[in-house]
Amino acid sequence: MNRRQFGTASMAAALGASSTSLTEAADSAASYYEVRRYQLRNDFDASPLHNFVENDFIPAMKSRGVGPIGCFGISTGRHSPSLILLIQYKSLSEFVTNTELAGKSDSFSAKWKAFETKPLPYVRYDSSLLKAFANHPGIEVPKAKDGRLFELRTYESKNAVASAAKIDMFNVEEIKIFRDCGMATIFFGEGVFANRLPHLTYMLAFDDMAHRTAAWDKFRANDDWNRIKGDPRWLDTVSVIDSSFLRATQYSEIR
Repeated sequence: MNRRQFGTASMAAALGASSTSLTEAADSAASYYEVRRYQLRNDFDASPLHNFVENDFIPAMKSRGVGPIGCFGISTGRHSPSLILLIQYKSLSEFVTNTELAGKSDSFSAKWKAFETKPLPYVRYDSSLLKAFANHPGIEVPKAKDGRLFELRTYESKNAVASAAKIDMFNVEEIKIFRDCGMATIFFGEGVFANRLPHLTYMLAFDDMAHRTAAWDKFRANDDWNRIKGDPRWLDTVSVIDSSFLRATQYSEIR
């Protein structure tokens, strides 16, 4: 097994070791998201990666009922340059099944193997698995718009109790406030398998940076936000905030 297969195999083994009842319970819940980041370099030709994702990976996933799938470059933020894929799965079992395809024997696995065994146009890739929030159970795809600005935000918490409280705050109040302030809410997910747990990750969309600035100003002035931010249930729930601005590729289903 090579280093690129190890992470997927390890995750699949961990999921396979779970009890049947736990897996069934998880699969009956909301969607799961994979946020996959391909680390690029400015002196690499990334076109083979984009061609593979657009012409082979996305069609293969769609034929299996996986998606929506968003594909983004980093405009501003850590890990630039990168290609970020946002993939929705209906269940944990669907996630496992579709991360094992490179080891199968069909036309897509042959294309995947051919792509991976050539000189690679990326340095490494990493992947996080997220569980959708109860009050935002799936990706919301906005009407396509060229030039749209996406904001990907991750909130780390000091412990699992604080993280659960912040997720509750989103489910009960905060997601609605975002929408009231004119923000497109793409997805919200709780980290399941990832680095730096516990954390949650979500994505908002704006027409442009001016729209983003105005929307966040409106959010900070919102009466409901100012009412809930001091609620004892939800105090001291976020320790670190990481934010990046993304632009969708032309072949992204979310743009």
